[in-house]
Amino acid sequence: MSSPFALTVLALRNVGYDIAEQLGFDDLTEALAVSIFDNGPDTVSVQALYEGEAEAKMARNQLPPELEASVAQLPDTDWVGLSQSGLPPIHAGRFVVHGSHDAPNVDGKTPILVDAGQAFGTGHHGTTKGCLLMLDALEAEGRQPTSILDLGTGAGILAIAAAKLWPTADLLATDIDPIAVDVADQNAELNDTQFDSLAADGFHAPQLKGLQFDLIIANILAGPLRELAPDIESAMKPGAIAVLSGILDEQAEWVAEAFRACGLSVMTKPSLDGWTSLLATRV
Repeated sequence: MSSPFALTVLALRNVGYDIAEQLGFDDLTEALAVSIFDNGPDTVSVQALYEGEAEAKMARNQLPPELEASVAQLPDTDWVGLSQSGLPPIHAGRFVVHGSHDAPNVDGKTPILVDAGQAFGTGHHGTTKGCLLMLDALEAEGRQPTSILDLGTGAGILAIAAAKLWPTADLLATDIDPIAVDVADQNAELNDTQFDSLAADGFHAPQLKGLQFDLIIANILAGPLRELAPDIESAMKPGAIAVLSGILDEQAEWVAEAFRACGLSVMTKPSLDGWTSLLATRV
């Protein structure tokens, strides 16, 4: 594929995350990948990638005209590698997420190597860190799930973490984008872990029909989480836990309500950089 075209939007923080959700999940303008960059306490830059200029401009036309936005083709280079080269390691409980450009001292830690590849998340985000901390805590509490689903796996960081924590569990990682699934598989190999993977839009895949899990990890976005709440609840065994993230602090109660309406017990975890994670239990 030739270098992608990037639609970059500068917006206030709360508006920016709504834009990212729209660009990532709108049927007409769904991007190959969406990244969010904090510019400070109040503003963010949203970058959505498209194969062609026409798609990027169509996506721009779906947004309010007063927004500051631009469309440009990215250089024909390892643009993800360049963006990752300056990222420091991320420490989350027992885990250290790092790239091969910066292998840290991991004495006493569990490393997760995420090399440059397609831009589906590098762990440098409060949502991923929050999930890693929750998985770390669940294992420390003695939880031993035998079946795990990582819904919306992206780069596979959380699936890799789960595989390292519970190596004998049956683990399935899914994503709506088949390229993301390929990236997750590559990262699994880099980290000497194994799990099954599948390209699937939520639970709309015959391979998922009727399956239930002890642990479901869903680090996506608030809107899709609410829509998927009934499906997630149905896919949880009695006593199962769901780790839910990709939720802005101000969206946490809104998302929690949807899961409580499905009969789940929901606990709100501490905020990390403006993001809240939820722990839902099927009693």
